[in-house]
Amino acid sequence: MLAYLWALGVFLSQFYVLPSGLPQPAHLLILLNFLLMAYFYSLNFHYHSYYERRTVLFLMAFCTYVVIANLVWMLMEQNPVFMKATIYWLYSGILFIFLLQALGDDHVRKSVAAAAFLSIAALFLFWALGLGRYEVGSRYNGFFNDPNQMAFYVICVFSIFFYLVRGKGAGYLVFSLAVVSVILVFLTQSRSALLGVFFSLVAAYLRLNDEIAIGHGDRDKLVAIVIGLMVVPLVIYMIFSLDMAGAALSRLQSTDYGTQADIRGYSRLLHYPEYIFLGSGQGVDERFGTRHEIHSTWFGVIFYYGLAGFILFITFTARVFLRLDVAGKVAFLAPVLYGLATYGARTPVFWFFLASAVFAASAYETSSRSRSSKIGIP
Repeated sequence: MLAYLWALGVFLSQFYVLPSGLPQPAHLLILLNFLLMAYFYSLNFHYHSYYERRTVLFLMAFCTYVVIANLVWMLMEQNPVFMKATIYWLYSGILFIFLLQALGDDHVRKSVAAAAFLSIAALFLFWALGLGRYEVGSRYNGFFNDPNQMAFYVICVFSIFFYLVRGKGAGYLVFSLAVVSVILVFLTQSRSALLGVFFSLVAAYLRLNDEIAIGHGDRDKLVAIVIGLMVVPLVIYMIFSLDMAGAALSRLQSTDYGTQADIRGYSRLLHYPEYIFLGSGQGVDERFGTRHEIHSTWFGVIFYYGLAGFILFITFTARVFLRLDVAGKVAFLAPVLYGLATYGARTPVFWFFLASAVFAASAYETSSRSRSSKIGIP
């Protein structure tokens, strides 16, 4: 039952019923998993490695800082709105910790991987059948509230599948899903997502190349590399030849990046340097001449929680990134780089992606140690 609930949490996250910033039905379904896991495990979790345990500790340290910072600012501003961000961060931290435990069950891993594949396939089918919405001109956004949400979802869900799928033929599935993901991102015409999905495609090629080359000689490996170098540019050319690519590229060319930096809140770091060390707390953005939050996960963390909070958060994510293999590192960059231009930290699939990456890193380290012991490396 737990496996199916986690899988549904991924799949249903693409259906937005309420306005952005409010809990969606998928959030509540995932919350049910929290309660079930707390009951079955009695919160007595066992980590597969010292690496996993330390990674979780850094996340818990960051969440603790978030609670303290927002509580202080809530008292100073006499406004409870700061607790909204606190609840989202605590929810995300619990999701990460519980899912990381659950992925140790092979049935859960397979179910979440299948849900990730079906999510992207279904989204492509919705577009092909004319279902879904076009909220902003010709930009498709499926059943999300805006195209950027859809683009971020596609990139995160692809990475989830990339990290969790195993077995013979997995590389071909990953590469096929990457091609569909690129098409879907072009449909959204999301400028920053175009950069992110490029890394998804490169990671998929590296994964495919590894699968083709395993167990073969140097000649076969060279052939695999040449095939990949031919296929990736061909796929990119075919996508760029579509009308949707022209619309997406025209948005890139017409963008005033200086104005966008002000609108998205990046320039707050320059205008309000007094918050750089301890942060401004996440709420009451009217203090800064706008009612909108910073439109970036990374700029948001450093401004709202200062260098103190940012160091804890970046250490947490760096620990995940540095222990992945080369293809895993490239796949990791896709959601992370897109997060520069979108505040996706409260999106459940972002934390599904992070937990999946930690699981993959642990599996990679275990595999590396096993290979080393076989050839006599201490």
